[in-house]
Amino acid sequence: MKKLVLLLVLLVSAEFAAHAQFTVGIKGGLSSSGIDVKNAKNTINQLKDSDNITGYHLGAFTRIKVSNIFLQPEAYFATSGGKLQQTDVQNNTIDEVKARFTRLDVPLLVGVNFLKIARVQAGPVASVLVGSKIGDQRVKDYLNKTDWGFQVGAGFDISNLTFDVRYENVKRDYTNQNASFDLKNQQIIVSLGIKLLGK
Repeated sequence: MKKLVLLLVLLVSAEFAAHAQFTVGIKGGLSSSGIDVKNAKNTINQLKDSDNITGYHLGAFTRIKVSNIFLQPEAYFATSGGKLQQTDVQNNTIDEVKARFTRLDVPLLVGVNFLKIARVQAGPVASVLVGSKIGDQRVKDYLNKTDWGFQVGAGFDISNLTFDVRYENVKRDYTNQNASFDLKNQQIIVSLGIKLLGK
């Protein structure tokens, strides 16, 4: 029975591979990101969203397409963050600080093509923290090393060029010996890619 199931899986995989179109390329772009602070505990500083900052990303993608359905894994280095208004309750002072994250992001998107050039896609994204600062303080040790979020967006292809606009949301937990809070990092991502192999 196990051999029969394995044989069926191999046959289906071979059939899928025979009809699939594979594309490999590089991509990069800019983002506008901000931070929402939630569930703050035991902190003398009150933080709230102040403004967005501009980030960038650079990496590679693969697209596996069968008919109008495709799977698109990606991997790229990215920067994101936001400006925060920091209120020191004890000293009654208000400052604006910039939070910046450097990350390795790995989205796994599922999408649908339509009108021959357009597409929509969505899926989870794993975000591995490489470095982080809030103001002048390095805070990487107080944040989860890997977090999960999601992306949703649309794009279109013209010849070997691919364009994307996406919304991304990744939540990070900040915890040190004195305080804890959630950082919800949201961004709009605009990308331009070049197909190196495939269509």
